[in-house]
Amino acid sequence: MLQFNSGLTPNSIMDAPVHCRSDAYWTFCHEIEQLDCSRGLLNSVVAISMHFLPNTDARTVQLEIDEIADEISSRVSSGYPRALAAHLHHVLFEELGFHGDTDNYFNPRNSFLPHVLESKEGLPITLTIIYKLVAERLGLRVDGISTPGHFLARLHVEDDSMIVDPFFGGQVLNADQIADRVALTTGQRDVISIDQLHSATNRQWVARVLANLIHIYSMQGCPQSIAALSELYDALKVTY
Repeated sequence: MLQFNSGLTPNSIMDAPVHCRSDAYWTFCHEIEQLDCSRGLLNSVVAISMHFLPNTDARTVQLEIDEIADEISSRVSSGYPRALAAHLHHVLFEELGFHGDTDNYFNPRNSFLPHVLESKEGLPITLTIIYKLVAERLGLRVDGISTPGHFLARLHVEDDSMIVDPFFGGQVLNADQIADRVALTTGQRDVISIDQLHSATNRQWVARVLANLIHIYSMQGCPQSIAALSELYDALKVTY
């Protein structure tokens, strides 16, 4: 469990939670104050998991990310960015086998970062978060691309950038393939120039994780889970 001393009081964000686990709620409130950094993104998403996975420890999640990055880094003595990017993909998608859960896409656990790290499968956005965090630990830059229905990554390598789909094994996509991905979940296929794909803010990442879970639990008819997630969503809006 995350420990902190931020100076926040229960009323500095909003009233104490009624439905969300208290430790998950206050950890989330603390971490969304730090969403300008990747650690804040990681800990905010982990805090969401804490409501459903009470034994979740953000420090353990960070260590797992660091271990993957250290393994990749150990293979590239030169630190050459293109070599790091190549080994990033090889380790994450070929050796460790991170992939999208196409068999049980709407399993809520696919949105829980600790579970995705363990199972090696998840939703586009959770896999992209792992991709981003590992890449940035290597000194590479990754932006999230919040395309409708299918979250993607933009990997920057020196003066170049590429659109990557962690859900489908880290494939590098062109504009037509991006349209195909979006059509898989939305049924609408519009080709958008890659240059027009806007990067998501960390706040938008967190909002989408919450929105995905609210949608999933709505389909499953779980009002208590929806209520807990709505409290987190409200806290995110209050700090905007």
